Amino acid sequence: MFYGAVTIGDVWRFGKLERNQQQITQDLNLFKVPDDLDGLVRVLLGILEGD
Repeated sequence: MFYGAVTIGDVWRFGKLERNQQQITQDLNLFKVPDDLDGLVRVLLGILEGD
């Protein structure tokens, strides 16, 4: 599984590619910095930890 992020600096959006199923899933949530910084950090840590 591959994860990706798109950002313009203060707005972040995530997605993942499930290579075996040839499926891309886009997270509908937008994370705004600094308002959603806690959620953004949780997502990044989850990706790094492999959850």
